[in-house]
Amino acid sequence: MNWLIIKNDFLRNKIINLTLLLFMMFSACLAVLSVVMAVQTFTAISELYATAQPPHFLQMHKGEIQQEEITEFMSGYEGLTDGQVVTMVNVYGESLTIVGREGTYDLADCRLDIGLVKQNEAKDLLLNAEHEKVSLAKGEVGMPILLKGMYGMEIGDQVILSSNNITQKFVIAEFVLDAQMNSTMTSSTRILLNDEDFAGLEGQIGENEYLIEGYFSDTKEAANFQTAYENAGLPQNGQAVTYTIIFMLSALTDIVTVFVLLLVSLLLILVAFICVRYTIMAALEEDIGEIGTMKAIGLSFSNIRDLYLHKYRALAVVGVSAGTILAFVLSGIFTKHISTTFGNVRLSLFTILLALVVGGLVFLLINVYCARVLKKIKKVTVVDALVRGKGFENEQGGSKDGLHRAKRLPINWQLSLREVFYHFKQWVIVFAVVMIAFMMMMVPVNLLNTFEAPEFITYMGSSLEDILIEVENGEKLESNYARVKQVLVNDATVKNYYEYGRVRVQTTDADGELMNLHIDRGDNSGNELKYLQGRAPEGEKEIAISYLNASKIGKDAGETMVLSFIDKQQEFVISGVYQDVTSGGFTAKSHFDFLGVPAEKYTFSVHLQDPEQVEAKAQEWSGILGTGVTVDPMEEFIDQTLGGVSRQLRTIVLATVLMGACLAMLIIVLFLKLRLAKDGSAIAILKALGFSERDIRVQYLIKIGAVSLIGILAGILFTDILGEKIVNAALSLAGLGIKQVELMNNPIIEYILCPWGLLALILLVTWIVLGSIRKYTIVKYINE
Repeated sequence: MNWLIIKNDFLRNKIINLTLLLFMMFSACLAVLSVVMAVQTFTAISELYATAQPPHFLQMHKGEIQQEEITEFMSGYEGLTDGQVVTMVNVYGESLTIVGREGTYDLADCRLDIGLVKQNEAKDLLLNAEHEKVSLAKGEVGMPILLKGMYGMEIGDQVILSSNNITQKFVIAEFVLDAQMNSTMTSSTRILLNDEDFAGLEGQIGENEYLIEGYFSDTKEAANFQTAYENAGLPQNGQAVTYTIIFMLSALTDIVTVFVLLLVSLLLILVAFICVRYTIMAALEEDIGEIGTMKAIGLSFSNIRDLYLHKYRALAVVGVSAGTILAFVLSGIFTKHISTTFGNVRLSLFTILLALVVGGLVFLLINVYCARVLKKIKKVTVVDALVRGKGFENEQGGSKDGLHRAKRLPINWQLSLREVFYHFKQWVIVFAVVMIAFMMMMVPVNLLNTFEAPEFITYMGSSLEDILIEVENGEKLESNYARVKQVLVNDATVKNYYEYGRVRVQTTDADGELMNLHIDRGDNSGNELKYLQGRAPEGEKEIAISYLNASKIGKDAGETMVLSFIDKQQEFVISGVYQDVTSGGFTAKSHFDFLGVPAEKYTFSVHLQDPEQVEAKAQEWSGILGTGVTVDPMEEFIDQTLGGVSRQLRTIVLATVLMGACLAMLIIVLFLKLRLAKDGSAIAILKALGFSERDIRVQYLIKIGAVSLIGILAGILFTDILGEKIVNAALSLAGLGIKQVELMNNPIIEYILCPWGLLALILLVTWIVLGSIRKYTIVKYINE
C-alpha cells in the first residue's frame, strides 16, 4: 500500500517531488564533495611528502661550507635520524630563455630565486605527477610545476641557459613536483638537471647555494635543532625554515581554496535545507483536504505522518545516492588544481568510506528534519482542513489591510507591500536564500580584495613603501650594505627610506628552553604593521614580537622578556604582538641598536618623490648594485609572493559569484512556480475583479523585489559583521603567522554592482516565469 501511495503521489505531483528530489541530491552532493575535497587535499600533500621526503629542518646558505663540521655536528645531535647537504647552482631569470609554441621569452621578471639541482638519492626528491622519482637523460630538464603555471610552459619546449659565456640547450622532459618549494611564498624554486649536465655546470656558472637538511623522528624537534645549529656557528647565510612552515607555505594556495569552497558548500547546504522545508510545506498545503479527510475517518497523527515520511525516505534514498555518485563524478573537476600541484591521487578506500558516512549522515538529517516538519500535521484540525481549507497559516489578531495609510501609493504597490509585510513568513525563503547567496558571493570577493590589496604587505612583516631592497647574507654583506646606502643618499629621486638590520639574540621559551630570536632593528622597525595586541615599539628598551613568537615564548603585550647577546643580558618590554608570515612567522622588531651584534641581513624600504618612477628606478638600482642585492618594486614583490594564491582564488571567486547568482535565480524560479500553483484561485479572482495580467505580474515583481532587497541588505550587514570572523577563525586553525585579518571591501562592488546586479537578475527571471499567469482564469476554477 505504501508503495502504491508513493507511486501515485509521484505521478500526481511530479514538479513538487522532482524539486524535492533535486534539493536532497544537491545537499548530499555538496556535503560529500566538501569532505572529498578536504580529504583529497591533505591526502595528496601527505602522499607527496611521504615519497618526496622534504626536510624537517632546512638551512639555506650562500658561501663556502665545511662539510666535516656539519657532519660532525649532525652525528652528535641526539634525535637526528638523517641529514644531508644539497648543492644548488643559482642562476638569474634573464639567463634562462624558453622557446615554446607560443613564442620565445625569458624569466627575467621572475622574482623567485632559481636554482639548478641534480636528483637526490633518497631524501628531498623531485617527483613527477605519479609521485615517482624523476630521472632525466642528458640534455633534458625537469621544470617546476610552479613555473609552468606562471608561464604556460609545455613538454618539449626548449630551455636555453646562457651564463658566464656558457650557452647550453635543454628540452623540457618533465614537470616536477617540489615538496618544499611548491609556492611563490617560499621565494625559491628548483630546476632539475641530469647528473652529468649538473656536474658540467657546477662551478662554471652562477653561485653555489647549499641546502643543509635535517630529519627527525619527531618533527617538533626541528625548532630545538635550529637553535642548537645557529648557536654552534655553522653556515647560516640564508633562510632557515622548519617542516611545519614548509608544509603550510606549500599548501597555502589550496588551503585557501578549500576554505572558500567549504564555506560556499556549507552555505549552499543551508539553502538546500531551507528549500526542502518549503517544498514539504507546499506539498502539505496542497494536500490539506486529504489530510483533513484522513483525520476525519480516524487515522492517527503517526499514521498520516508515516504516509508522507515513507515518500520522503524514498526520495532521500534516491536523492542522497544520486548526490553521492555525482560528488564522486565532480570531484575530479574540483580537485584538478590539487592534482596538478601535488600529483595524481586516486580516491582511497578511507575517502570513499568517509564520503559514504557523510552521505548517510545527510540521509539521517533529512529524515529527522522531515519528521520534525511533519509534526505540523498534528496541529491541523478537521474543521480547519475541510471547512476553512487551511491549517498551517495560523493568523492571529484582526485583519490588517493598512491601505488607508498609503493612499498615495498605486493599488499594485499597496496590495504587494501589504502581503509582504503582513505575511512575511510566506516569503521568508526568498529572503533567506538571497541573503545567503549574497554572503556566498561577497565573503570570497572581500577575501580576494584583501589578498590583492597593497596593504596586505603589512601582514608580511613589512611596511608599505615603493621599493623594497634586500641585502643578502654573505661575505659581501657589509660592503653591499654600504653601496646601497650610498646609492640612496646620492639619488635625488628618493623622498625617504628606512633601513633595518636583522640580528640574532637569545631568550627562553615558555618551557624555559633556550631559543634564538631574530630581530629587525631600525628607527622605523615595527611601524605600520597590524597588531593583535599593543603597539609598535617606541623606546629603545621596547620590542614587538610576532604572533607565533608570542605563542612560543608564552608572553603578551605589556610583559617583559630578557634577551641575551654578547655575554650580557637586557630586559625589554613587549610593546605589541603583530602578524607576520615571513621567516616562518618567527620575527621581532625593535629600535634598540644591539651594538656589537653582527647583522644577518639588511633591508631598505624606499619611498620615491615620484611614484611613477618606481619601475625605472628599480631596474636602474638593480643594475648598479649587481649580485647579492635584490631590488623589487613593492607591487611586484607582493604580486610574485601572493600571485599564485590570488590567481587560484580569483578563479574560485568568479565561480562562486556565478554559482550564487544562479542559485538565487533557481530558487526564485522554483518558489514562484510553487507559489503561483498555490495562488491560482487568488490570481483568477484578481483577473475577475478587473486586474490585467500586467498588473498581476507587476504585483509579484514588487513582492519578489521587496523581499530580495531586504535579503540583500541583510546579506551586506552579515557580510560586514560575520565575514571577518569566519575568515579569522579559519586562519587561527591554519597555524600561520596570521590570526586576524581586516577584510577589505570594494564599496563599488559590495554596495552597487553586486546588489543591483543580483536584484536585476532576480527581477528578470521573475518576469519570465510570470508569463504563465495567463492560464489562470476564474472559469477554470469554477469548473474545478
